[in-house]
Amino acid sequence: MKVLIIGAGAVGFNIAKQLSKEGHDISIVEENPELVQKITEKLDVSVVAGNGSSPSVLEAAGVSEAQMVLAVTSSDEINIVVCILASQYGNKIKIARIRNSEFTNRDTLIKQNGFCVDHMINPEQIIVDSIVKIIETPGATFAVDFPIGDVLLRGFHVPKDAPIVGKKFYELEGIEYTDSFLIVYIQREDETIVPSHNTEILPHDDIFVLIAKVGLPYFLPMVNRRADEVEKIIIYRASRTGLQLAKTLENSSIDVTMIEPEKDKAEIAAANLKDAVVLHGDATEIDLLKEAAIEDTDIFIALSENEQTNLLASLLAKKHGAKKTIVLTNEPGLVPIINQVNVDVVVNPRLVTASSILQHVRRGQILSIAKLGDSEAEAIELIAEEGSEIVKKPLRKIRFPKESILGAIVRNGTMLLPKGIDDIYPGESVVVFTLPDAIGKVQALFSRKR
Repeated sequence: MKVLIIGAGAVGFNIAKQLSKEGHDISIVEENPELVQKITEKLDVSVVAGNGSSPSVLEAAGVSEAQMVLAVTSSDEINIVVCILASQYGNKIKIARIRNSEFTNRDTLIKQNGFCVDHMINPEQIIVDSIVKIIETPGATFAVDFPIGDVLLRGFHVPKDAPIVGKKFYELEGIEYTDSFLIVYIQREDETIVPSHNTEILPHDDIFVLIAKVGLPYFLPMVNRRADEVEKIIIYRASRTGLQLAKTLENSSIDVTMIEPEKDKAEIAAANLKDAVVLHGDATEIDLLKEAAIEDTDIFIALSENEQTNLLASLLAKKHGAKKTIVLTNEPGLVPIINQVNVDVVVNPRLVTASSILQHVRRGQILSIAKLGDSEAEAIELIAEEGSEIVKKPLRKIRFPKESILGAIVRNGTMLLPKGIDDIYPGESVVVFTLPDAIGKVQALFSRKR
């Protein structure tokens, strides 16, 4: 497929890198000379220097031949204009990264009138949804829901006193409700482990678990015997994401406090939030943290645009009593570094935006895609097509790529684990875990030959 990407920042670069690996014909438009040089040196793609809202620049980049246009600059307005212009060059799929919720809400004029944008990706909304799922799952550090069959993907940091510590995978098979979950990956320091029958779970492993929604309450005590329901949260900064999260949590029983150093923003937040307490000050001030009752806080969430401030504030919060911290960073390269210090969850809007866009690019039988933390592994939900190899043979005779695991089958709305399943039927939803290099082979198993 020929794909035109407008914007070579972290989102555009990651998408271009992945799609280029998968054999797509990629062109990029970028006006920042430093980013143009970076793309030219590191990726095998075509690059045009210029502003993506210019018709002549789009034409030079091959917009008329492109089958898909991805507008992922940092400007909502430019991204919308790009999609409007691209629509004049024939029938192509147009995807825009849009941060302003006024554009992406269900009843906006853009959605009502099409406005030449086929799919709008809102990073803030994705981050808020992810954080809310983590809050709703005691002890979780990662959370994704699959749209069909109440199938959940959760990540947990395994404490040294967890009941599953020291157990090998074959020992877990005798435990009640093991037919409702499957541990699919283990992150052990810098090593990503695809577990086998004899793999042992060690203290401080980070595990990713595919689990049926009904089985979640039975699994949680196995991984963290002390994880309690969240009662109090502090949000640092009344950013767009911070305000959206606070408004979402106002519908729950959670006590929310927001800290904002800029007085005018603090006043706006106080006027827009019904129940949350808004404090004017800086979260790096210990006295203010104490005023916010940091010692009783279950989760401290740092959502400023400055990674260093987020990290410092979260470390202070943890030192003075916060049980768990969530830190936002806009630099994908910092995610593994921040993960190595005393921070529980790191969220990156640019990485989640790239994952969400890839879901639309790899259309067809792929329903959803989720990256597993900061690793390269991905969880992919696919539909088994009539006539594909996956439905023609018994499951035991299917050779999955070495880097892939069959996670679960959704049959009649119920999640089933692969053990004991003989066949996959056409139209069924299947969750597969894979590394990027094997994605093409996995897709081939689920697609009928055309």
